[in-house]
Amino acid sequence: MSFKDFCDKYAKQIKAMSPKYDVIYEVSDKDPITFENSSEVLLSAAVIADTHLPDREAAEANLGNFFKDISNSKEKFDVFMMAGDIADYGLNKEYERFFRPLDAQKVIPHTLVTMGNHDARFFFKKNSKIVMDKVDKYLGIKTEGKTYYSYDINGYTFVVMCTEKRVLEKAYISKEQMEFIDSELARGTKDGKPAFLMCHQPFAFTHGLPEVWETGDLGEQNDEVRAIVEKHKNVFFINGHLHGGVCDKVFETLNEENGVYSISVPGYRKENNFGITDCGVGYFFEVYADRVVFRARKFLTGEYINGDYSVQEYKLK
Repeated sequence: MSFKDFCDKYAKQIKAMSPKYDVIYEVSDKDPITFENSSEVLLSAAVIADTHLPDREAAEANLGNFFKDISNSKEKFDVFMMAGDIADYGLNKEYERFFRPLDAQKVIPHTLVTMGNHDARFFFKKNSKIVMDKVDKYLGIKTEGKTYYSYDINGYTFVVMCTEKRVLEKAYISKEQMEFIDSELARGTKDGKPAFLMCHQPFAFTHGLPEVWETGDLGEQNDEVRAIVEKHKNVFFINGHLHGGVCDKVFETLNEENGVYSISVPGYRKENNFGITDCGVGYFFEVYADRVVFRARKFLTGEYINGDYSVQEYKLK
């Protein structure tokens, strides 16, 4: 697809957006988040993707609803994860809208974010600095110009992947980053614990690709990165990008023998394409000594998503 064709296609999608995206939603406290067994949870996290924040008051307010929903629960969360496409056009005011609720929130102590193709598409150098400066601030680390990093929380390793140059849809992953991913996953899983790897783009031939999106996969380094991930045990690969909704395309097994799985998180701001298409949906997960449990949640309004593919439990290897 040529750049002109791509822009024409994207312009049509923007024009088709419903006016309801300017509605500010209310968060209910009637059905708060509860864990399966709070006393045995060793790590808890909540993950969303594809906020695509425009410079709109409603978009910022509705992102803030995520933290309101978390605060309505008695459960304690350790990690907030955002799997890319923070902004819609990569403009400064869009990042201001996104980071204001994150800066203000006090209910989740650790924040992990990565860029998506919308963040890297037009202003890669500028936006990577904006995002990674926030990562350094939130985690107290120095990423030193890199767009990828690793961080341990409650003894569990989180590795965050990201493109290293300007892209339209796919990502570019260097040899250096691949070696980093390999070494960090080896370190994080050596004692049998699960490790969590986040990237905006999913692997090829997963989550309905390429039928759901001809060019929606990780890109040129797809096979090399997947081979690295699959050789480790108990790895959970978390991605966004596909706007798939809560459906049969959310959960994917990459390597059954080693317990390597991929979770495609629905888009947060816009309606999704398959299954339960509600906006404002993500997943939270509980880590126990022997398993990891994922549950769908409409953080936007403080409701559980019920039905097929709303809950998935994985036994650790």
